Amino acid sequence: MEVLAKFHVIVHKIGRIIIPAGTRKFYGIEPDDFVEIRILKYESSGKPREGTFTARVGEQGSVFIPKTLREVMGIKPGDVIEVLLLAHYKAGKGE
Repeated sequence: MEVLAKFHVIVHKIGRIIIPAGTRKFYGIEPDDFVEIRILKYESSGKPREGTFTARVGEQGSVFIPKTLREVMGIKPGDVIEVLLLAHYKAGKGE
């Protein structure tokens, strides 16, 4: 699968990460849109842990990593993770 963007972020409280403003602007990502994301957590043991999920984009480009994924990957607030933006879907507007 093609990667649209790659960046590193700090994990905030309850698994919140922020898609950088430049990335949001370039792809026209707005609140309530959906993104498909793969995250990687590097550890000294070599191969990174990774997981993929789809999430709704919140205010200021925030996305929440699902709790079960954070637990499996051992992600905690303050960790730096690599994020691969795989896809972007515009939110359906009521007609």
